[in-house]
Amino acid sequence: MAAQTLTKSYLHVPRKEPFIGLTAGQQLYKMAEKHPNKEMFVFYVDKERFTFKQMKEKSLQFAASLVAMDLKKGDTIAIWGANHSEWMITLYACIQLGILLVPLRLEFPHTTIITLVNKLQCKAIVLMRSPSDLLDKACECFAELKGTPAEQFKSDSCPHLQFVINCGNSKGNIFWKRGVYSYDDFIALGNETDISKVEEICKSLDIDDPCCMYFTSGSTGIPKPAVHSHHSILNNAMTGGFRSDVNVLDCDWESLRLMQVATFAAVNSWLGTYLPIVRGSTSIVLFPTFNAHIMAEALQNERVTCGPTLSHHVHDLVNLPNIDSYDFSNFKQVSIGGSIIPHKLRQKMGKIATHTTNRYGMAEILLSHCGDPLDPPEKIADAAVYPTAGLETKIVDDKGIIVPVNTVGNLLVRGYTSLKYYLNNDEKTKEIKDNNGWIHTGDLAMMDQTGFLTIKGRKKANILKEGVNLIPAELESVLYKHSKVHAAMVVGLPDERVGEEICACIRVDKTASPTEDEIREFCRGKVHTLLIPKYILFLDEFPTTTTGKVKL
Repeated sequence: MAAQTLTKSYLHVPRKEPFIGLTAGQQLYKMAEKHPNKEMFVFYVDKERFTFKQMKEKSLQFAASLVAMDLKKGDTIAIWGANHSEWMITLYACIQLGILLVPLRLEFPHTTIITLVNKLQCKAIVLMRSPSDLLDKACECFAELKGTPAEQFKSDSCPHLQFVINCGNSKGNIFWKRGVYSYDDFIALGNETDISKVEEICKSLDIDDPCCMYFTSGSTGIPKPAVHSHHSILNNAMTGGFRSDVNVLDCDWESLRLMQVATFAAVNSWLGTYLPIVRGSTSIVLFPTFNAHIMAEALQNERVTCGPTLSHHVHDLVNLPNIDSYDFSNFKQVSIGGSIIPHKLRQKMGKIATHTTNRYGMAEILLSHCGDPLDPPEKIADAAVYPTAGLETKIVDDKGIIVPVNTVGNLLVRGYTSLKYYLNNDEKTKEIKDNNGWIHTGDLAMMDQTGFLTIKGRKKANILKEGVNLIPAELESVLYKHSKVHAAMVVGLPDERVGEEICACIRVDKTASPTEDEIREFCRGKVHTLLIPKYILFLDEFPTTTTGKVKL
């Protein structure tokens, strides 16, 4: 934390630990040798467990088959579907070869799938076991899969696409001879010579080479693929999402068992994916599909220590009718990203975890700010976060000038966690990453004199009413403190007289719903008078992205 009292909204937090000087593939080899029989991943729903040695061997064999198919460094392949072990095997195979994996989200429409596969020049698509109709969907996107022999397969819509790997049951409808390989058939393609080539390629890769990509959340537009280097991914994962030592949880790194509930296609999954190879920890994967009962069972049965998650997951968990019947004694910390934690939810979370902290990050900067169990209680309650070690943070006005502390402005971050680029999109890369290396997050934030930040929302989401620029997050943070409010989203509605009028969309406790007047009265004196909502909508659910963010 800042040793001196700040007057301007700029802070650099020194990093004490040295950087890792290996690539992700090289780090996997190192850990497989150090912890050959230790669990690396547990896929709880599928009842599958992989040691470090097994994950290395499986991914090495998959990589050998990619080499046999003449794929090489710089190529891209897409992966589509829910989280299963083949997802992780494919990822680590690509990492060893310098191949970039394109994680397609399940909610993408067919037109988006075709556009991304074509624009990013994917040479293959890997289909997961679920949903069970993925192969049919692939055939709807790429009709040539239905009847073209493998040696003649060519997609008119995506000319770079060469083949598809199906991890699920094809039900006899389509065979590998038509451009689709079963998972088992594909991994048998690589031989010992190919395996040796993979190991040579892996050793030759550089820490600044592209490692992986994450799509932006899509809350303010079409998702963009943010590409990160091995250096940024591994060294950010090395923090484990902690600012103080992990001993605050009464354990060491190698005994840490991390819950992973976000999809591998989302940046939220980065920590559980890479923490094992940098710390020797174990990741417990709860998806393919979220279920609060399964989450409770896994926390108990797998002795989970901590985990990053999303507020709606925790909301469903703490409201289970039989929540008191589970043993969560090993679960020390839960960290929430993507939203403010409602006051009532925070109180209930004491039933499942000793500590509750907030996180802030995005696809372009990974985890840049986080809370900590040792933070002052008032900072934890306000969802305040502090910069990750090694990064610079500043808050500037619209002219780029650093503002005084306790002043809302534009949040900029600079450091080793920054994306390399948006894949095949130089124009957007230049928009978010300036010539001095600062990432323009597009978020509004305020830094206090001790260096803590509170996020005030997206700049583009601001509401202009009566000529005054209003920040929706200020009203949302107040609404979240109401005991009957589960979630809140504030938007502007067009108004002929004032420009935009305030509309508060609220999920409430149905057993004791507040009135509109009660909500307005609760807000008076706590926010700008112009932020008192004229319109109030009580909703059952909000539309969200796969990362849990509300769609704007």
